[in-house]
Amino acid sequence: MRLDDAPPVLVKERPLRIAVVGLGPIGLEVARALMGRRDLRLAAACDVVPSLAGRSLADLIPGAPGIPVDGTLDAALARGVDAIALCTSSRIEAVAGDLARAAVAGVHVASSCEELAAPPTEGAAGELCRHLDEDARVAGVTFVGTGVNPGFVMDRLPLQLAGAMVRVDGVRVERIVDAGKRRGPLRAKVGEGLTVEEFRAGIAARRLGHVGLPASAKLLARGLGTTLARCDEKIDPVTGEGRVLGVHQHLVAETADGRPIDLLLQMWVGAPAPHDRVTLAGDPPLDVRIDGGTQGDRATVGALLDALRRLPRAPRGLITVAEPY
Repeated sequence: MRLDDAPPVLVKERPLRIAVVGLGPIGLEVARALMGRRDLRLAAACDVVPSLAGRSLADLIPGAPGIPVDGTLDAALARGVDAIALCTSSRIEAVAGDLARAAVAGVHVASSCEELAAPPTEGAAGELCRHLDEDARVAGVTFVGTGVNPGFVMDRLPLQLAGAMVRVDGVRVERIVDAGKRRGPLRAKVGEGLTVEEFRAGIAARRLGHVGLPASAKLLARGLGTTLARCDEKIDPVTGEGRVLGVHQHLVAETADGRPIDLLLQMWVGAPAPHDRVTLAGDPPLDVRIDGGTQGDRATVGALLDALRRLPRAPRGLITVAEPY
């Protein structure tokens, strides 16, 4: 056998060391899922809630390693991690400081922050995202926002399906979710139990409603090789017996090259026949329905784990799931 015919020597890579930041329902499930992975290793946990800081993670997750819960991100970063699963907020302004500290430490970030999934380009938020992108590039790390929606059902999944089409003329995604089967924080976010007046005040204050539809529309346009020319979203309460059960959100957009994007989300307690449905007009047309829908909490955990394992080989900077990574 000639030397150049010898089989390649396979070098086993060590597991990526992960810090879970934000130990709410999603963060705890990410930590629990990391315990069963060989390619990812739970190395640190962090939450700013005083009642959690200093406790052992094993107190929160039976069978978890005895990792102390750090009360600051800097303390978690000091444990020598490679990447962060950031599960704290839906808003860019709330996670920007943690991203900046991650860049200084040379650490990748996969976040469930909905606004980060399609970083804005205009105004103060756009300027903030440009700085974060530059910080990540200089540090040689990657930041990405992902989850079930945005991150999969209303953007990544349609774009994957579109890969089997010659021509895409329009996109419609319908997502019906029974919020009664979801975690408490999500039911609170859709306004369960509020009056209509309280609901509308919460929407105006950006405390209620699902954040991700505009992000999904931007991701769809980006994945189709264009941008959005217009984007209009309407959010209304779904009521029963005088109280709010959840939200009905409808986004209608159009790409710069004239293709319509229609995103409908109904997320309320008791919503019948939950499902996800993707309808793509074009050649050939596609109509794909997931009966029962994609389980949101578990799929968010799955999307974060998938992003974490991809981070070392991903393009550097602030990226999106619309590009291969």
